[in-house]
Formats: sequence, C-alpha cells, structure tokens
Amino acid sequence: MRKIFFLSLVMFCCGLHAAKASLVLPRVFTDGMVLQQKSEVKIWGKGSPKEKVILQTSWNGKSYGTSVGVDSLWKITVSTPEASFTKYEVTLVGEREKIVLKDVLIGEVWLCSGQSNMHMPMKGYFNQPVSGSLADIVASENDYLRFFTVKQNSSLVPLFHCDGVWENASMETTADFSATAYYFGRLLQKTLNVPVGLIHASWGGSKIEAWMSKKALADFPEIRIPTEEPNRRVAPLRATVMYNGMLHPIAGYTIKGVIWYQGESSQRDYKKYPALFKAMHQDWIEKWNVQTDFPIYFCQITPYDHYTFKLAHFMREAQLKIAQNQPNTAMAVLMDAGEKDILHCADKKTPGERLAYIALANLYGFNTLSYRSPEFKSLNQIDEKLIVRFNYAKDGLNTFGRELNNFKIAGEDRVFYPAKAEIVLNSVELSSPEVSHPIAVRYAFENYAESTLFGINGQPVSSFRSDDWDDIP
Repeated sequence: MRKIFFLSLVMFCCGLHAAKASLVLPRVFTDGMVLQQKSEVKIWGKGSPKEKVILQTSWNGKSYGTSVGVDSLWKITVSTPEASFTKYEVTLVGEREKIVLKDVLIGEVWLCSGQSNMHMPMKGYFNQPVSGSLADIVASENDYLRFFTVKQNSSLVPLFHCDGVWENASMETTADFSATAYYFGRLLQKTLNVPVGLIHASWGGSKIEAWMSKKALADFPEIRIPTEEPNRRVAPLRATVMYNGMLHPIAGYTIKGVIWYQGESSQRDYKKYPALFKAMHQDWIEKWNVQTDFPIYFCQITPYDHYTFKLAHFMREAQLKIAQNQPNTAMAVLMDAGEKDILHCADKKTPGERLAYIALANLYGFNTLSYRSPEFKSLNQIDEKLIVRFNYAKDGLNTFGRELNNFKIAGEDRVFYPAKAEIVLNSVELSSPEVSHPIAVRYAFENYAESTLFGINGQPVSSFRSDDWDDIP
C-alpha cells in the first residue's frame, strides 16, 4: 500500500509540473540562437488553448502578445534590428511560467541542406579526409559563427520538434559540423563582419523528393508517398520523410537563404530534376511564408568515375539549366573539385567558398565580384573548325597551366572524336582530322573528366554539350 501511495504521489507531482510547464518552444528557439537581422521574425510554440502569451525582446524593449489557439499553437512576429555583436535576451511569459532565452545574436542566418557532400563533417568520413581541416578546426574559435545541426530523422507526418542545439564555432564543435557549410559561413562572417548562424539539415544518399512535402509532389504522381515508416537504410530514398522529420520543424524560422548540395542520388531522374527543384523551391517559399526573394544557391555535383547510373554529365547539365532559368538560384561549378575514385571529395573549402561568393555578389552588395564561371553561349562552323563562344568570359579564358583537352566534336553521323582545342581571346577553336564538317561539340561531358578550361577569375567551365542527343552517352 505504501508503494502504491508513493507512486501515486510521484505521478501527481509530475502532473502538476506538466500543468505548470505549458509553454513549449521548438528546439531551434534556444539559448545562443541567431536571428535574421532587419526582418519580421516569427517565433512560435505550443501552450494551453486560450492561454495568454507575452514575448519581450531586449533589443528594443518591446512586448508582443497573443493567445494560444484551439490547436494549442501560438505564433508571434517580432522586428529585429541591424546585425551587431551585442548579446540579447528574448523573454516568453505565459500564465504559469517564464522562459528566458539568453545569448541571442542578430545577424545572417542560412539553411544548409542536401545529401552526403553537404553532410560530410570537417573531421571527414572514415578513410575520407577533408583537406586542411585540422588547421581550420584548431583556428575555428568564433563566438559569432554559430551552428544548429538538425538530428537526422525521418517521419511519415510533419513533426513539430527536431533535435539539435545552437553551438559556437570552436575546436570542440567545428569538427562535427558540415565542412561545406562551415567554409561558407566562415567566409560570410569574416567578410560581412556580423554574426552568422547556420542551420544544417542533411542526410547522405537522400533524393530530392525526400526533402519535399506531400503538397510539393502533387504534380509528380509517379513518385510514391510512403505509408509505412521506412528503415534508416532506405529512408533517404523515400519521398517526404526528410522534409517531415527535419525541415518541417524549422520551416518558418527566418533565414536569408539556402545552400544546397544534392543531386548524386537523383541522376536517374535528371530529365525531371529541374521541375522537381522548382516545385521544392516554390513549396519552401510557401512554407517559410517569404514575401521577398528566397534564394537557393547550390553545388553542381563533381566529376566521379563510379556513379551508379553513369549519368553525372546529364545531371550536371540539368543543374546548369536550373541556374540559367529559375529565378533566385545560382550554381557553384565544381568541375575542378572532384576526384576520380572518391565520391566525397576532400576539397570542401572550394564548394563552400564558391557558394559564399555567389551570396556576397547577389545579396550583400558586392556587385563587382567576378564569381561566375564562363558558360557555353553559341557555336559557329567556319570551314572545318568550330568556334565556341561563352557568356561571362569578357576578360578571356585560361587553362592555368593545364593542357586544354576534353573537347569532342561530331558531324552528321553523331560520332564524337577528340578535338584539338585552342583559346582565341574569349572563345575556343576546335578541329579534328576525323571530322570534316563538325556540327556539335561536347566538353568534359562524361561521368568523370578533369577540368582544363577556366575564366580569368579561376572559376571552371561546366561540362556542356551543344547537341540534345541523349541516346549518345
């Protein structure tokens, strides 16, 4: 009887505690968080229906009020000031409790998502290093560069919570954080001289549809929405489950934009990848309720000799088309960052910093920064030669000491032969003794090819083709 009484007392006390602790915040709203500067920032949570909620912000001394809805949810929008290194507090007051969020910074916030090349941490994977990471980890102490890593989780339904914690960059934390995201954020923080917050949500092997909501996939009936929870091994291949488990809990947390490194697992769907990407982009705009530009800057997948479907060159072309045609997107060309026999290339500084160049030029006023790779523009036949011209090459082209190769040309028979290539001002002249009347050109259009052509700014030219002969690999 005494044991039963004791257990009843414990349960009663726990019930009292639960009744008192009625306000619940998503875990992305915690001490040390970074909020987007000069924005209308949304903060939300759960509570008891009809409960009054007051939110106070120390940067302006204002109070904002609302009531919890019948669905137990509440949301408050607050105005944030210009970025600074001042540490603020956000105080949340309910009818039975008070929550104080401390060490809050105002700065620039970015979401970093994708698959394994985004997930790869600074310390590397087993037997797969990140170049130069040890020195960068040791020197990474920075109270104004902060990380929030969303714990990997799949779900059949959209979740309210995700696991994660805000951390300052340091020797203890940086090693386990996304290398691509770290190098992106480090350069932004140094250049802008404001706090930078990086929210990292990625999963190796994930397809693009795993990061899309059910609504976003409405126009793709061929993509099956799972009805049973997939096991961890196949979860990254299943539609909606990464979105539900990892993005929905943070959707609406005000950000400047997204950096995205994904595509290796979606090669077989390269033809519809631009449409999938557009649908994902539009859905995220809706989920974040963004009234202005919502950029997604992404990495082109690197050359690699052992992609399963041998379609990397077609996928890189699909990604290039996204950057050329879809508003508020841009692509970091990585033709010079890949490794023939290693999928998770050791060079993560290059993709991270190239994404930062894009952001600096497009969003932060560095309009004169020459960040773009030259892009194939046109093709002209003159006698037995082809003249290839490029956009974004007004200052010329260069090989930076490499032998200019990986060009192939074909005639009406659609048989491609290696071509002799020569840079002439800001164009390339091609010829081959095997092709007397060339009509088509391909450059590095293979699963793996080494980059040999660059802009004067050091940015590599993407693999490309002038034809549309998908039956010729």
